[in-house]
Amino acid sequence: MTSDSRHPDAVDLTIVGNGAIAMSIAIEHRRRVPDARVLVIGPERRPGSASLAAGIMLASHSEVEATTFRHAAGRAKFDLIRSAVAAWPGWLDDLAAIAGLEPPAIRCGTVVLDNPNVSGFDPPNFDAILEALRRDEADHELVDPVDLRGYRPAAHLRASRGVRVPSDGAIDAFAVMELLDRAADALGIERIDGRAASVRDGIVRCEEGPDVRAARIIVAAGAASDGLIQRIPELDGRVPRILHGTGVGLRCRATPDLATPDEVLRTPNRGAGLGVYHVPFGSDRFYLGATNVVSVEPREHARLGSLHLVLQSAMDEISSELRHAECRMVTGHRPIGADGFPLLGRTSVPGLWIATGTRRDGVTAAPEIARRFVNELLGMDDGLPEPLSPERTPIVVLDRDQGIDVAVRSRLIGPGSSPGGGGGRLEDEVRRQVVRLYDRAGLSVGVPAELLDLYADGRLDASRLVASTNVD
Repeated sequence: MTSDSRHPDAVDLTIVGNGAIAMSIAIEHRRRVPDARVLVIGPERRPGSASLAAGIMLASHSEVEATTFRHAAGRAKFDLIRSAVAAWPGWLDDLAAIAGLEPPAIRCGTVVLDNPNVSGFDPPNFDAILEALRRDEADHELVDPVDLRGYRPAAHLRASRGVRVPSDGAIDAFAVMELLDRAADALGIERIDGRAASVRDGIVRCEEGPDVRAARIIVAAGAASDGLIQRIPELDGRVPRILHGTGVGLRCRATPDLATPDEVLRTPNRGAGLGVYHVPFGSDRFYLGATNVVSVEPREHARLGSLHLVLQSAMDEISSELRHAECRMVTGHRPIGADGFPLLGRTSVPGLWIATGTRRDGVTAAPEIARRFVNELLGMDDGLPEPLSPERTPIVVLDRDQGIDVAVRSRLIGPGSSPGGGGGRLEDEVRRQVVRLYDRAGLSVGVPAELLDLYADGRLDASRLVASTNVD
């Protein structure tokens, strides 16, 4: 594949995708290189967009897990997100000034709740959050969950402890995407309303419309990036697959007599990308989420069970009064790397770059990803983290026994079912099932819990997975 940058009609930079990361990179590049011709390709309505379906939690420490800092890739991802969270207020002001709008408001404050009655992930991940906050001397305070406004869970599912992180917060996804679109228009960024069919030899071929020649191409189409990358022979087997993590959330409006939390209330991350969270983004509006069903191909519609899980978990663990709220469902496809980590940076194919695999952190990390991406494009220092480079051996954080333990806990989430919580017979049966899946997949190392079935069914190749020497 060669870049056709000398062609007189070549665009300086073409970005395939129009989610938060793609738009942020386009805007950052145009701001810093005003004479460059920048083109964004993506359907205007953004069907299945993870960015639009997000309940945007501007969180770094609140996302920490017990394994976050075990590998250089986890540390690099955390540093990226932490820098992005700090940059958001100024970034919004800059975008608003370009677009001629008022910046959308950030709702500050997040409380993380530890609920060992529901999930075996909560206590160790809550402890990891506390340890990271203390290590970084980040502002936080321990709270008694009973004192939290709007927190009215089922009596037997009340959290045992909580921690407030003032620097973490939330913002409305619709407002953010509108701001990005308006800023891009004001900067004269070109747009094609459509999908890319292939990327090859410095040319993006669209499903409908003309081909586009570009000096540089960034594939940043979220979960849809995988189909484009798989068609590039030079990258065959060199880039981890990108999967569709279909998530269901609810955008809600409170009735006048409903007292809802005025800050983010959430659990720690739970295995398989699960967890419960209430995200306020207006005086009477909030978001409830979310689920994560991973597949190789996109699912056109959400599962009924996913919607039930969001509703039941929110009413059981946040407040039974939420049943009075008005709501509508949103669905998006999170891009999930086959090793669970983002793919960010240049490839060995001249002129080709990749930005995807960010799971549910893409919008949160967008300002910092964009800044570092443009640094690299311009040959400057402070570029993208090397451990997250797209061409890599899949990152392995867990050994086989650890991976089995994580998968067992992921399948035991629910009241009274966490390991050691009295459901010993159920736990033993689930463990036998998980071991059979590991054996069927031929796995000698641990894999993310949400990907186990795909490995067991042969949809993902386990042959390239090897124990990492870069794990603490």
